[in-house]
Amino acid sequence: MFGIYELTQSDPKTLQERALKLSEEAGELAQAILSATNAPGSEYKHHTLDDVREEAVDAAIVALSLLAQVSDTQEDFEAHLSRLMAEKCAKWREKLPEPVQSTE
Repeated sequence: MFGIYELTQSDPKTLQERALKLSEEAGELAQAILSATNAPGSEYKHHTLDDVREEAVDAAIVALSLLAQVSDTQEDFEAHLSRLMAEKCAKWREKLPEPVQSTE
């Protein structure tokens, strides 16, 4: 998936460093959302929904890199990702007020 496993293996960050990076990216995403939605005190930053999209992807990449770092191989990474995404989305779907039909 976009070379995330290979990039992670080439990056010397520890698991703790990568987790802190995820926190940083989540903060940047929050700032972009606050600014893009004109939350009080954040109007001066002038972020747009494009900035929100970009920061969301940055956070997603780091989160996937964490999963890649705790996976032994590319195949393990992909299997964990597929299984966990299916499980977590199924749990989310169960919590929704009206069942959402899967488009898969």
